[in-house]
Amino acid sequence: MQRAPLSLICAALAGLLAVGLMRPAIAEERNVVLACNDFPPLKIEHPAADRLRGTDVDAIAEIARRAGLKLEPRFMPWKRGYAEASDGTIDGLCSCSYREDRAALFHFSDAIGNISVGVFHAPRGEAAPIAKLADLNASHFGKIGVVKGYNLEAELDEAKVPHMTVSGDQQAFDMLINGRIDHLYSFRAPIDFIARHETGTMAPYSELRSSPYFICLSKKLPDTAAMLPRINAAIAEMHADGTFDAIQRRYGRNPIN
Repeated sequence: MQRAPLSLICAALAGLLAVGLMRPAIAEERNVVLACNDFPPLKIEHPAADRLRGTDVDAIAEIARRAGLKLEPRFMPWKRGYAEASDGTIDGLCSCSYREDRAALFHFSDAIGNISVGVFHAPRGEAAPIAKLADLNASHFGKIGVVKGYNLEAELDEAKVPHMTVSGDQQAFDMLINGRIDHLYSFRAPIDFIARHETGTMAPYSELRSSPYFICLSKKLPDTAAMLPRINAAIAEMHADGTFDAIQRRYGRNPIN
């Protein structure tokens, strides 16, 4: 059997190598769109004069730089972003917490932060102790508020806690401070952020749980899984060298990672 010339063999190997290199390059060179919902101070759609974009947005920018990926935060309402990321219209979510039903839809990065959920109390007198959500069923707790659209509303329904819904975090804070509600079931970060900028005084707070959250990449797209090792390596570096802590302090928050 006649052997192929060495030049042809080299050319063929070069072609195979080029094809192999092209596949990861697609993920690295294209914009990777991540849906962000406006959720100060984690994600700020309309920055103030200080130009701060949010702790998660800053973290994602640094992860992108270290990972060699073009991660593009794009602001949209949570429900729209979740739907588009679920079906692969966009690449994923800037952040989401882990749930079993989401595991079928998303690849989860390593944790990029923690979110606290609990009950804020109107700043008058001492708050009665709260160990679990069902404790709010007691009549002496008064009016309970929750922001419409958050999954926290469904949790109150499940716990059979009577409550009223409000349109957003700012309205919820105003109603709490002005005594129109007695307690607010909420994520801690946005209410603390508003309080810090408006009154400088934190409302009394009872934490019920704290859990990590992650960058979530759609499983509908074929190249998102290949991005995870690079993203996770960058996250590990940022935890080790204090970058996450520095970002938290930039927003006046104590390190929580």
